[in-house]
Amino acid sequence: MNQIETIIPEGFEPFGHSGNFADAIGPFFIREKPAGGYRYGFRTRAQHANPNGVAHGGALFSFADHITGHAIVHTLNRMCATLKFKVEYLSPGPLDELIEGEVEFTRVTRTMAFIRVRLFAGTRIVLTADGCGKLFAAIAPGLSLPAASVPADIVSPPPQGFRPFPDQGGFPGLWGPVYYQRADDGGFRYGFHARAMHDNSNGVVHGGVLYTFADDIIARAASGISKRYASTVTMNVEYLSAGPLNAWIEGATEVTHMDARMDDGFAFIRARVFCGGRTILTADGICRLLGDYKKAKPQSRETAA
Repeated sequence: MNQIETIIPEGFEPFGHSGNFADAIGPFFIREKPAGGYRYGFRTRAQHANPNGVAHGGALFSFADHITGHAIVHTLNRMCATLKFKVEYLSPGPLDELIEGEVEFTRVTRTMAFIRVRLFAGTRIVLTADGCGKLFAAIAPGLSLPAASVPADIVSPPPQGFRPFPDQGGFPGLWGPVYYQRADDGGFRYGFHARAMHDNSNGVVHGGVLYTFADDIIARAASGISKRYASTVTMNVEYLSAGPLNAWIEGATEVTHMDARMDDGFAFIRARVFCGGRTILTADGICRLLGDYKKAKPQSRETAA
């Protein structure tokens, strides 16, 4: 660890063990607020970067998703599973800076918790997310639950015909790599290996990993068709089932609408993430289309799809 990783922000304490994936992208920090609830934080670093040199949207969401689970467990004393999130990116997430987050409960029923998350860089809001989680069994206040058993990594090559994207960036390189294959209809199939490091502490793939995969392939689909750089503006995701560890997980995208005529166009992309014949996650994203990459290397044009 370098020095910036080991500095604990003033007033915060480090999380304990948070599962393999959260530990890999952290450390995360926490402090109790005088009026109740928690304030969370983590420092963005090079490993959180996207290919454009700012914090990857998946890294920010992974933090938001994780602190949501912590807030539910330690405020409501209930186990939970994320069902749905609507995420909006209001400004780029800077690197080498403390990102802080707060979770607000907008409604709680017997079986559901509705929450709002905001992430800050200083006084500037970088992300907002509104979501809901399914509530399960009650747990004793302050109880430290034992981590689920996580199998050892099984290293295997991707299926025949898949090859890795060359421009992964820091964060996709951490949870990926992401592979792609041109399909018979001219589109693309995507995939990655779910590994032990993706564990969410319950023996399944962390929701942030699945979200990041969907976000990544949506932006690549927008770039590949428009031949322009793409930045995610908003994402709606629904978690339909758990992602298994030590499994090959695939994704497919569909362009539902694109307006690339203007200097500041938008692309509307739908994604489905699946394992075998089982759908794990669905997502609808809107990407802002930025400058073209005509001067990029020839291979980058295809692999940005």
